Amino acid sequence: MSIAALAADIEAAVASHSSERRNETLRKVTDLFVGNAPQYKEEQVALFDSVLGGLAKETDVSTRAELSQRLAAIDNAPINIVASLAADDAIEVAKPILTGSRRLNDAQLAALAAAKSQDHMQAIAARRSLSEQVTDVLLSRGDARVARTVAGNESARVSEKGFETLVGLAAEDPRVAECVVVRPDIPQRHLRTLAAIVPEPVRLRLAANNPRLAARIREAMAQASQDSAQAKPRDYSRAKETVAAMVKAAALGDEAVLEFAKAEKFEEAVVALAALNRLSIDAASRLLVDEPTDTLLIAAKAGGLSWPTAKSLLLMRTAGHSSPQDLEDARLSFVRLKAETAVQGIKLYKLRANQR
Repeated sequence: MSIAALAADIEAAVASHSSERRNETLRKVTDLFVGNAPQYKEEQVALFDSVLGGLAKETDVSTRAELSQRLAAIDNAPINIVASLAADDAIEVAKPILTGSRRLNDAQLAALAAAKSQDHMQAIAARRSLSEQVTDVLLSRGDARVARTVAGNESARVSEKGFETLVGLAAEDPRVAECVVVRPDIPQRHLRTLAAIVPEPVRLRLAANNPRLAARIREAMAQASQDSAQAKPRDYSRAKETVAAMVKAAALGDEAVLEFAKAEKFEEAVVALAALNRLSIDAASRLLVDEPTDTLLIAAKAGGLSWPTAKSLLLMRTAGHSSPQDLEDARLSFVRLKAETAVQGIKLYKLRANQR
């Protein structure tokens, strides 16, 4: 078909109320683009973008899904129609683009992960390459299926916060634990935690299939035991006296804990958290050592602390190494967390702590 004839078809199809004619013309234009995509310059791609977008607006799901499938593998596919297909509520339309198109950048993927369905997030999680910016959103909003896909995607980059989330999920879901423990990029401290919680049958199966991984797990478990044996016990006696006096004077509150955190008075901060949440010293100390960030935020909210105080506790916990993005994510989580929800979360944490 000549360009002139195709142009006439496009004009007639756009003006037509016939869905069959629009669908057929859309396929012809797509054929023309896909067949010669590498040869087109940017202005020509932009023209196709406008035409395809206009034709696709009123097409049915199956036709849009076909268009998505064909454009997903094209490196210079028209960007606006690609973005439109990726945001389509119908997962059969969005999935090919979300999973395979290189035309979506990290900001677009993160925005889609923050707004679309679990099925959309599952498709994003299966991409060949994912940045920390995207996996952070997937792990904060996604269900267990999304988390398992992220954990099992070796090309996905996971932040420190992301690993904390995965390890927290792994404690409840052996399938997540199995995916996370085999990641080559897992930080050693998280591997030590996972080595302790992965069920023995799973460890034995992993060892049989991957001797190198088995050696890493054994090393992590040995290191955890050694760290536990060598850990210098902290003396909380003076901190207990200080906090007890504050409790008696009704002076233990947000301002006091903020001062403890800013001055990096670990023992006092631990005892204060224990008093405010009626926790044991051991359970409170874990909040500042190896529990997920969200657990510390729950304790801070349940204890009536403000965000500046919670932030100072986080900075003390990480020796000031928290990234601005991690702190902003933590702030948003803290602000959204309701006090009554935090109180219930602390009850569950106490129950889990008592079972150790």
